Amino acid sequence: MPAITIDNKGIQFDSPYTHIEAAQTFRRMVEAGNISGDFATSLYRGAKRHGSYTPGQIVWVHVLVAQAEGRPTKPNRQPAGYIIDCKYHNIHKHLQECRSSRQSGGKGLLNPMVRLEVGGQTVVLKLAGSRSRNSGKVSVASDHRFGEGDFYGWIDADGSFNARQGTPQQVVDILNSLADDPVAAIAAIGKESGRCCYCYAELTTVQSKIAGCGKKCADNYSVPYPSAADTRQALETNPGLLDGASDASRWT
Repeated sequence: MPAITIDNKGIQFDSPYTHIEAAQTFRRMVEAGNISGDFATSLYRGAKRHGSYTPGQIVWVHVLVAQAEGRPTKPNRQPAGYIIDCKYHNIHKHLQECRSSRQSGGKGLLNPMVRLEVGGQTVVLKLAGSRSRNSGKVSVASDHRFGEGDFYGWIDADGSFNARQGTPQQVVDILNSLADDPVAAIAAIGKESGRCCYCYAELTTVQSKIAGCGKKCADNYSVPYPSAADTRQALETNPGLLDGASDASRWT
C-alpha cells in the first residue's frame, strides 16, 4: 500500500494499489473514457511510448485513479487547533473595543493589531476592516503584511478559532495564554520581549517597562498605565527597571 504525497497540492493518502496495479487500472480507465483531460492523456501516451512511468508520474497516476474512483486524495480538512466553543471571545473583544472607542470619538484605532513573539514563534492578530469579506473577524498570522508569512485562520466574534490545517500547536498555545485575560497576557509578553506588542516599539521608559507597552498604546487599547506613585512603588521592589531606561534620572 504506497503512501502517496504531493505536498504543494495538499495531497496525502494511502493507495490500495501497487504501482503496477495503479498503472493497469489507469490504462483501462483512460481507454474506457473514465479518465480524460490533457494531463491524463499526456501521461497515458508517454507511458505507452516509453513503456513505463517515472517516479514523479506514477504518483499522479495513483492520484488520478483515486479521483476517478471517488476516493479522497487530501487529508481530513478539519483544521488543527479548531475550537468549537467561545474560548477566544476576550481576544476578539479586546481588539473590537479598541476600534469601537475610535469610532465613537474616543481614543483607539480603526485597525487594531497585536504582534506577539514567544519562543521564536510570531503571532499577529489583526481585526479585519469593513471592506474585508471577513469584516469583524480577527486574523491570525505570522506577519502583519497581507500575503506575507503564514496565515493560520480567523477568530470569530463568538470567540471560535477557525484554524487552517497545519497550524502549529505553538500558535494555539499562545492564543490559549491570552484567552482569559488578553490585556495581562499581552503586557507580560511585552515585558519579557522588551517591546510593545501593539506597535512593536522598544520599551525604553520605566513606566512602559512596567506596563508592557507605551503610553500612547495604553490609551488606544485601554491598558492600565502606572501612575508616578505606582511607578515608585514598583521600583522599590524591582530597582532593575531603571537599568537602560531612557528616563532613569527622573526616578532617581
